[in-house]
Amino acid sequence: MSAENPAELIAPSFRLQRKMGGPASRMLTPEAYRKANAALEEVIPPIDEEVRRLLQELQEALQAKQAGGRDIMWNNAHEIRGLAGTVRKICLGQAANLICHYLNDTASDFLPDQGVMQTIVIVAMQALREDADTDPMIKVMVQDGARAVLAQRHREGRD
Repeated sequence: MSAENPAELIAPSFRLQRKMGGPASRMLTPEAYRKANAALEEVIPPIDEEVRRLLQELQEALQAKQAGGRDIMWNNAHEIRGLAGTVRKICLGQAANLICHYLNDTASDFLPDQGVMQTIVIVAMQALREDADTDPMIKVMVQDGARAVLAQRHREGRD
C-alpha cells in the first residue's frame, strides 16, 4: 500500500451478504463484490414494480368476485413470495405467505373474505418500503394479519 495505491475500503452490503449466506461473501474480490452489489441493487426497483403490479391484479381479482379469481390471487401471492425472497424482503414474503396460507386447500370458485384479504394486501404494500424489515409496526401488522388469517380459516371451518 502506497500513496499512489491507497487501500480501498468497501462498505459491505448486508443485503448481499445475507443473500449469499454470510461466509460465502468472504470469497469475493472487492471488484466482484462491487459488481454483485450493484447488480442486486439494480434489480430491486423492477422487482418492487412487479410486486405492485401483482398486488394490483390480486386486488382487482378480489374485488371482481369472479370465478377463477382465487387462482389469480393464489398464483400472484406465490409469485410475490418468490420475488420477496430474491431481494430479501422478509416482511413482504411473510405477507404473501399469509395469502398463500389463507387460500391453500380452497377450490377455484372460493370467494375469500374481503376484509382479511384487503388487510394483507395493505400489509404487503407497506412491506415494500426499504425499511420495512426493521420497522416494528410492519412486523406487528404481519402478526395481526396472521391472526386474522387463522381466525378466518377457523370461521370457515378450515383450521
